[in-house]
Amino acid sequence: MSDQTRELYEAVAGSFSIWDAAHIFEYAASRFTAIHLAQLAEPNPSGAYKYSFAKHLIWEAERFVIPFVSMCAAMNINTSMPVYLSHVLLHITTFQTEHENPKTLYENFRECPHDENGDAARHYRVVPRYRHSWWTTAFHFQNIQMPLRFSVAEVKQLAAAHFKQRPALGLLIPEPITHPRKDDPLLQQLHALRSEVARLGLDLGQMLVSKLEATGAAVDAMNRLEQPLDEVYDAMAASQAAVDVLAEDYANGRIGTSPRGDPFPEVHPFVRR
Repeated sequence: MSDQTRELYEAVAGSFSIWDAAHIFEYAASRFTAIHLAQLAEPNPSGAYKYSFAKHLIWEAERFVIPFVSMCAAMNINTSMPVYLSHVLLHITTFQTEHENPKTLYENFRECPHDENGDAARHYRVVPRYRHSWWTTAFHFQNIQMPLRFSVAEVKQLAAAHFKQRPALGLLIPEPITHPRKDDPLLQQLHALRSEVARLGLDLGQMLVSKLEATGAAVDAMNRLEQPLDEVYDAMAASQAAVDVLAEDYANGRIGTSPRGDPFPEVHPFVRR
């Protein structure tokens, strides 16, 4: 490997890790899921709608999927990709290589099933807000007005902003897989992965500690409520006893007056009957 090639590998490895690839593919799968749901909600799409929709799908793949698949392949990295995203990518790649009609891509994407039964929006972490969400606009009335390119740092920022809209456990993504190689960039990738896993472990530890502290506080609060509740129960028992005496007096014609001249029995206020 020449020095120039090695420097290129090291530069890519320094800006793009295995962990980044997994996050970006999760982000791309979420975007395509949101797009698919918007497509299904369109009742009567016109020919112009279908044509522009297919062009925007290609834009999505060329900005958020294909460059990072290429980087992973060049660096001999095999990271986890959601099954739905792999199906979508296959349809788009077939369109690009087999010269299919844009409307065919539109229909293939519409019929592309999600790999999980149930709520696709929840499984693929669809969020309320996306940057560059062309599918929420009247995109088919104008030419594509999306950025021509994104840097790796910009896509990583978009993915990070996406996950911030979901619970912390949303970052528990499948562990990436790396094929071994002897070049230094791989060692740098492994080091990045180890650091990210260690950071995630610390975050989970802190979360568990905070949950335990909250649980302890709740138990203490329940214990403090136990004595007042006992007193309420005793007062209720004494009140019921007084009501029973009054009812008995009323039934015997002694309205509100006991034989002792005391309408209330002598019951200790903190003793249950």
